[in-house]
Amino acid sequence: MSQTMTLTRIESKLFVRDWAGLFFVFVLPLGLLTVFSLIGGGEASPEDGIPASFLPTMAIGIGIALLGMATLPMILAGYREKGVLRRMSTTPVKPVKLLAAQLLLHLIAAVLVIGLILGAGALFFDAALPSAPLPFVVAAALYSAAQLSIGLLIAGLVPTAKAASVVGNILLFPSMFFAGVWTPGDVMPESIRWLRDVTPMGAGMTSMQDAWSGQWPGTVSLIALVVAIAGCLAVAARFFRWE
Repeated sequence: MSQTMTLTRIESKLFVRDWAGLFFVFVLPLGLLTVFSLIGGGEASPEDGIPASFLPTMAIGIGIALLGMATLPMILAGYREKGVLRRMSTTPVKPVKLLAAQLLLHLIAAVLVIGLILGAGALFFDAALPSAPLPFVVAAALYSAAQLSIGLLIAGLVPTAKAASVVGNILLFPSMFFAGVWTPGDVMPESIRWLRDVTPMGAGMTSMQDAWSGQWPGTVSLIALVVAIAGCLAVAARFFRWE
């Protein structure tokens, strides 16, 4: 078994033991979907510019963002703070192998989050599934990879779990605003609406909403996600150190 797969297996056992992290990643987005679906009766509000796909893509967007901006960087920064990475530095394992293992593990978690949201929406709230499955898979995969790449970048630059938490929160809440979580994108002020299409969370949610309606995601949003993935991974690989 390769080092990456061995590390992934080990890290997965540690991941499922973190009940607090599991709550925020899996239960919180599902709770948001439930609350807002009940408040709105599960109905879209086209007269307000809010598409039917807004609630499920919002829940997916927040769930994946928590994985990328909170869970992943805090795990790696916590390892560094506790000296785990220092001990790993005495083994043949290279830093990039650990980053790859964490990326793979959290991509699997992202798939579970997306499946949970889609399944709960269809089963309990009679929500429609994406009209274009392949474009939705592409959009969701790129969005997940972009958010997790941001998490690796944070972990590569900050020294402690507390610092990772602070940086993650500083990035998360503006990301949610520009993605249209607080104010749905189509009813955002025109002057800042363009940011929805170029920030990772906004580009991801917009792409998933496009696929939900049966369209391919916009080129600008897809390019923004690819650029975020490539840039963050490159910087994370360059600066991540055991200590």
